[in-house]
Amino acid sequence: MNKTTVVKLTIIWLCLLLSAAPAGAQAKGGDDARKAVQAFFDLLKAKKYSELYDYLPGEMQKRVTRGQVAEGLKRLDSFIIIERMEIGRVQRRSVGGDEFAVIDTTLYGRLRNPLESNGQKLEAGKVAVQQYLFKEGPHWKVATADGKTREQFLKRYPEFSKGFQFTQPQFFIKRNGQWKAMGRQK
Repeated sequence: MNKTTVVKLTIIWLCLLLSAAPAGAQAKGGDDARKAVQAFFDLLKAKKYSELYDYLPGEMQKRVTRGQVAEGLKRLDSFIIIERMEIGRVQRRSVGGDEFAVIDTTLYGRLRNPLESNGQKLEAGKVAVQQYLFKEGPHWKVATADGKTREQFLKRYPEFSKGFQFTQPQFFIKRNGQWKAMGRQK
């Protein structure tokens, strides 16, 4: 398998993970946005895929079915073992009665079948990505998926782009035990 194919597979894996990663939580208090992201990840690791549908923003539920979400995540699971998530900085603010948050996360996974490329073993990947959250009723909803979804979200909520420090997703693959950046993605 050539390097380009491996890179494409890794990017597809990460995009599938992110595009299926909406979450919500019913927790209250100062840490509830962080808990929403953790609740999603816990369901993902437990392979409770159909339950994740209940955490999608209402607008997204109109575009995808519960079955599509579950099937997409089952396909992902056939290629990737999702191992862990690190939660970093949490930025939170209210604008005109709406609550928003941006949470830095790093997601780690391992290929079920490691690949060889130019004599190097490709075994794992990680993505450092910000999760964009907003409140829909009493629940936090994660609006991050990919560049296009992020763009649509910022267009719909222009006030969200004020007061937060944004970063672009950064993808890494593990080659021979070392993390190697794949370059910035938009």
